[in-house]
Formats: sequence, C-alpha cells, structure tokens
Amino acid sequence: MDNLITGLIALAVFLTFVLGLANSIGAIPFTVIVIAVSAMIGLDFYHSAKQGLEKEKNKNVVDSSQR
Repeated sequence: MDNLITGLIALAVFLTFVLGLANSIGAIPFTVIVIAVSAMIGLDFYHSAKQGLEKEKNKNVVDSSQR
C-alpha cells in the first residue's frame, strides 16, 4: 500500500511539472511527446499497482491460511 501512495504522489508531481512545462513552451511537437510519455507512465503505474496489490492480496491469503 505504501508503494501505491508513493507512486500516486510521484505521478502527480511529474504530471504537474511536465504538463506545466508543455503549456509554457507551447510547441505542438513537445506537447505531443509529453502526452505520449505521460500516457506511458500512467499505464506503467497502473500495471505496477495492480501487480503489487495482487501480491499483497496473495501474501495475506497465505498468511491467514498458515494460522
């Protein structure tokens, strides 16, 4: 769960910085690159969070079955 919170904070800070930078520069090619990279980062975060939550769930199931 800690990784999920940390990842959300990092994602929010990154997107705020990069989207603000793209807005201030205003060049279309840079904006397209920023949007593409942001989408890739968001997708990677989604997959990592999903995998981490599944591992945590499986760990809890194994721990409870051993009791």
